[in-house]
Formats: sequence, C-alpha cells, structure tokens
Amino acid sequence: MKAVIICGPTGAGKSSLALRLAEKFEGVIINADSVQIYREIKILSGRPTSDDYRQAPHRLYGIISIFKPCTLGVWRKMALKTIEECELSGHLPIICGGTGLYIKFLLNDLSAIPDIPPSIKLEAREKMEELGNEDFRELLSKNDPMSACRIKSGDTNRLLRAWEVFTATSKPLSYWHEQSMNTGTQHKFFKVCLMPKRESLYSKCDKRFLDFVEQGAIEEARAINSMSVSPDLPASKTLGLLELIKYTRGELELSDAIEQAQRTTRRYAKRQLTWFRHQLEEDYLIENLCCKKAESDCCEKIENFLA
Repeated sequence: MKAVIICGPTGAGKSSLALRLAEKFEGVIINADSVQIYREIKILSGRPTSDDYRQAPHRLYGIISIFKPCTLGVWRKMALKTIEECELSGHLPIICGGTGLYIKFLLNDLSAIPDIPPSIKLEAREKMEELGNEDFRELLSKNDPMSACRIKSGDTNRLLRAWEVFTATSKPLSYWHEQSMNTGTQHKFFKVCLMPKRESLYSKCDKRFLDFVEQGAIEEARAINSMSVSPDLPASKTLGLLELIKYTRGELELSDAIEQAQRTTRRYAKRQLTWFRHQLEEDYLIENLCCKKAESDCCEKIENFLA
C-alpha cells in the first residue's frame, strides 16, 4: 500500500494542501496532529471545518476525550487501521499533521511495548507527587540512565512514561526504540514537507491565532477550564489555551493573552522547523506553498510515486 505524508510546522498550510491533493487523487485525509485528535479542542487545534469535511473524507479528528491521553502507540494503531481501510476502498491515504513523533514512528514502526497496567501508572504518579520531578528523574536514572539523561526534569509525562515502561517490562525505553528500528512497515510513503521561511511562517502563525479568537477560541478555553482538566494531560499543553484561560479568569488582558499566545506559537513553530529539518528525509520539500509550480511539481511526483 502506498500513502502520502504531508508534514511541517504549525501554520505552514498542510491542511489546505492535503485537501487539494485529496480532491485530485481521491484521497482520505488522516490526522497526524496530537491535539486535533481531541474532541473538545476544535478551534485552538485548527481542526478541519465543516466545509473541509464536505470537500474530502477526514479520519482520526476529534475522536478522543481530552481526559484520555493518546499515546504514540494508540495513534499508530488507529492510523495503520485507517490506511488499510483506504486500501480496501481504493482511496489514497494522505497523512497530514505536524506531530513529528507520530510521523517518525509511522515510518519506522513503533515497537510493541506491552500495555502498562493501570496500577503501575497510578504508582508512578504517586511516586512523582511524593518525590518531585528532580528526585523522580534521579530515581529513573538508576534503571534507565539514557532516558533520564535525555528527558528534562520538567517533562512530567515523558518521565512517567519511561518509569512505567521500565517497571512493567524490566527494559528501558531505549531497548524498545532499538527494536523498532529493526522492523519496517509494509507501506510505502511519499513524504512532502512544508518548510516556509521563518518570517513568513511567524506572520501566518500570528494571523492564525487571531482567526482562532474570532472563531470562538475564548469560549472554547472557558469551557475547557470549567472541566478542571489536569495540567499534566497532553491536551492542557495546547498552544494558546493557558493564555486564554488566564484571560477568562481575569489574570491577563486580552491583548496580553493574545501576544503571549502568539509568541509561544512562534517558538513552537521554530522548534518544529528545526525538528523536521534534522529528523525527516522528505521526498519533496515545499518552501513556498503560494508558488503554483511547487504544488504542480509535487502532484507530478506523487503521480510518479503512485504509478
């Protein structure tokens, strides 16, 4: 089975390109964004609109509650199943998103880490609360020094994950990642990476967030705040969410909230640019999506890939 991947930083124009490709190649767009998968975060995640859904089939968007974290393994399993469904129906799978690790493990095959028992997850969280992040990281280093070295003490979720995996399997995360590199996927992927110039990308990110506010992002943030979502859950890290929640609480002026959210988004986009530049070997690079020739050349290469 052959599939197309559209990836790149936030605000680069991935979704619009995926829509045009889906129309041209009778494709199904499959979400590879770690926030767009959550049901309650529609606006701030930049999820497809009703018009987008009418224009082309979309899968794995808004299907999980923010209270149920979506792991790499869970997403990959759903993505592969959706790709297989596309194969059976004769549609081209178009994986679209900016979550680099989703793309990476889809390409390299995520090793089959056994399911972690709830009791171990609970024990990990209790130990984290008891020791604090720094001492918990020190404890992790005794059994999985490589993960402890790589993970910052402030990264609660990754520290917990590494500890849980070792406790459940008696093997460090690095072991499972090495296993993944030894196995490939049966699918062939054509990777299109959108990498706009930094200044252009920053401008698009700023405008995009203003559009979110106009579309109702403040009300969305207020609703999520009323749900008492734990700050440790992945959905709580949604770009702009914290700043807008602070505004709804009266802790920030709206202009300050918007400015801070835009700055946070620009910094995230910069990290994404760096990640994709060093972690992904794309088959086709688009630096200026407004250039019609770039898109037509991309379509021609996809046609050759599918032939």
